[in-house]
Amino acid sequence: MVAALYHSWRARNGRVHNKPFPLPRVIAALVHFSEAQEQFSSNMGNWDPNSLQGCCYPSASHCDPPPPRWIKVNFDGSVKQNDAVGAGRVVRDHCGNLLLAAGSKLYTQATLTAEATGALIALTAAQEWADTADGIWIEGDSAITIVDLHRTARGHPPDRTMAQISALLDAFKAHKISHVYRAANRAADFVASFSCLDNTEWRRGMSLPLDFCAILNEDRTFCT
Repeated sequence: MVAALYHSWRARNGRVHNKPFPLPRVIAALVHFSEAQEQFSSNMGNWDPNSLQGCCYPSASHCDPPPPRWIKVNFDGSVKQNDAVGAGRVVRDHCGNLLLAAGSKLYTQATLTAEATGALIALTAAQEWADTADGIWIEGDSAITIVDLHRTARGHPPDRTMAQISALLDAFKAHKISHVYRAANRAADFVASFSCLDNTEWRRGMSLPLDFCAILNEDRTFCT
C-alpha cells in the first residue's frame, strides 16, 4: 500500500510539473516488485545459506555473482533514436567469467517487446548449460518484464513469448529471477546496443571489445 501511494505521488508530481512520469502499468510493476523484495527479505531466515552464496539482494551498481555451479544470465533490449533495435544476453559462471555474450538485431519499435525478446533469447542460449548447472539466475532492468517472468515462473505466462520462456525454465533444476537498475546490467546493455545493427556472438577466449572487457572485469571484482 505504501509503495503504491509513493509511486502514484511521484507520477502525479511529474505530470503536474511537465516532467516524465510512469504509466499505470509501470507503477503496478514497480509496486509488485517492491512487495516481492519485502517478501524476499522476510523469508531469508528460512533459506539454506550453503545454497545461497551469491543470492543476496541484487545490487544497484554492479552485477552480483550466482551461487557455485549456477549460471547468471543478464538480458536487455535496446531501442535507439535511429530506430535501430537490439537484444542482448550475457551468460556468466559464479566467478563472473564470461561463458557467452550474444546479441540479435530486432525489427520492432516497442521497448517492452525488445526486453521480452531479450529474455527469451537469453533463456534459449542458456539451454546449453541446463544439464550441467545446478540453477539459473535471470536478471534484467525492465521491471515490467521481470514481473511477467515471475508470473511465468508461477505457471501463469501472460503472453506467447512468456509461454515459450516457461518451457525453457523447466529445463533447469532451480531458478532465481531479479530486477536490477541499468548500472548493474551494463554488460547486457552493451551487447544489446552493439547488436542493434547486426547479430553478434562472443564466447570465452575470443577477442572482445575493450569497453566490454572493462565492464566484465569490473563486475568480476564483486565475485571474490
